[in-house]
Amino acid sequence: MTILIIIGMAVITFLFRFVPLLLTNHTNGSSKVQALLEYLPIAVLSALTVPGIIQVDPDVNLVGIAAGTVAVILVLIRKIPLLLVILGSVSAALLVKMLTLYF
Repeated sequence: MTILIIIGMAVITFLFRFVPLLLTNHTNGSSKVQALLEYLPIAVLSALTVPGIIQVDPDVNLVGIAAGTVAVILVLIRKIPLLLVILGSVSAALLVKMLTLYF
């Protein structure tokens, strides 16, 4: 039963990633449809990421919010390597966690 659930989730995940690719290449629709299909991956990724950021530390919600904010700011600055974004985000989370422990 567990194997069937895993296979089902894999198929659904594949379809959600593959179908917009097919629609984008073969659609001659309006510019609104094209814009929707272009922003769909960003919207889905945001919908998956934001709840995780808020629920990082149940005791101190600011840890995830600080880490997410630093990551977004660093990503918006061009030419920042991914490793520096990760290190900045983790550093912000650790700093907020340490500050909340002492104050």
